Amino acid sequence: MKVIHCPRRFTQSHWGGTETCILNLARAQRGAGIDARIFTSKALCATPDEEVQSVPVRRFNYQYPFLNLSDQSRQAFDLSGGNLLSMRLFGALCQEKNVTLLHAHSGKRLGAVVRTAAHLRGIPYVISLHGGQADIPDVITVARDGLRRGSFEWGKVAGAVLGARRVLDDAAAIFCVGRNEQDKMQQRYPEKQVEYVPNGVDVAHFSRPVQNNFRARHGIPANAEVMLNVGRIDPQKNQLLLIETLSKLTGIRPNLHLLLIGHITDEDYAATLRAAIKRLDLASRVTLLPGLPADSADLVAAYQSSNLFCLPSIHEPFGIAILEAWAAGLPVITSNVGGISGFTRDGENVLLADNFDTVTWASLILGCLKSPQLVDNLIEHAFKEVVSHYDWPIINARVTDIYNHLTQERRRYA
Repeated sequence: MKVIHCPRRFTQSHWGGTETCILNLARAQRGAGIDARIFTSKALCATPDEEVQSVPVRRFNYQYPFLNLSDQSRQAFDLSGGNLLSMRLFGALCQEKNVTLLHAHSGKRLGAVVRTAAHLRGIPYVISLHGGQADIPDVITVARDGLRRGSFEWGKVAGAVLGARRVLDDAAAIFCVGRNEQDKMQQRYPEKQVEYVPNGVDVAHFSRPVQNNFRARHGIPANAEVMLNVGRIDPQKNQLLLIETLSKLTGIRPNLHLLLIGHITDEDYAATLRAAIKRLDLASRVTLLPGLPADSADLVAAYQSSNLFCLPSIHEPFGIAILEAWAAGLPVITSNVGGISGFTRDGENVLLADNFDTVTWASLILGCLKSPQLVDNLIEHAFKEVVSHYDWPIINARVTDIYNHLTQERRRYA
């Protein structure tokens, strides 16, 4: 079997949960004998061909089909979900030899490129909804729409020709990383195969002890109680709430320290975080590091050097960082949004926050830090859960079963 994965972008300089998911799925597939490859755009990375952890990656020229699109908007699109068009990618998908199935990891025009290439080749395609499709808060939709203001979208013609509005309609299967998303998609497509396929994690990678003096190298005191957050520096991830909560707790927990790790996808938001750190006099209590690759020993060390993982996102289709924290043996406090409630259990393997205020978060953080028994229980149940259900070989076996079923069905009716 030969499968081509098609994400909107794939670059190690701006790594995130989607890239982690796609890479680890492709690695697991190659380990199981599937010829898995990644075809994507040159967004944020102009290298045409490379191997990332033994997975072949090809990148193609692309464009955003708007007139009068500002440079600032173009850069913002690259960073956070622009609706790009790549006819070079389309041509490569049509010409690549011996392809069994295409796997889209984006909808809209890129998904339409995958759809049309699969149709012309007579092979099935599936689509994974990493960022959500039916379960996106209005605040995020409005922010994305604002980037297009003042420009004319000539790409609607290309989208119509390629069938951009039919990407979900014509997919052989829709993969949802969150149960909320799956429920809504199944209601929209009652006759279609809509699968809950959660993200996974390399449990051994994050659970295997590492010793690399992480705290000393990054100026974090040995006696600090470290709250860790791993995620894009972006309003969606809501790191500002953690900074403000830290300010409320410094008098109660004088050794409390906040460690933020993530690539910057919103420069204005990063500036807001830095200003808040300065205004609240927290420079010695907050460490902000750029994002790290998923296979980085430093990333594993960051988890293993921390005391608590906090994820206050306003929207999360899944929350792959929770799995990483579970595998590394950290207690987790997370906002109760998106797909998170579909795979976590409040008070058993996480603590769920229903509000976005410092009082709620301070209470949950203090409750964790003051109760070793609570922490031990959370860690024990979380590790059992991640080992049993979310290790990559388990997720890959599920995906491969679906692939095999779809390709067999296609041959039966060809």
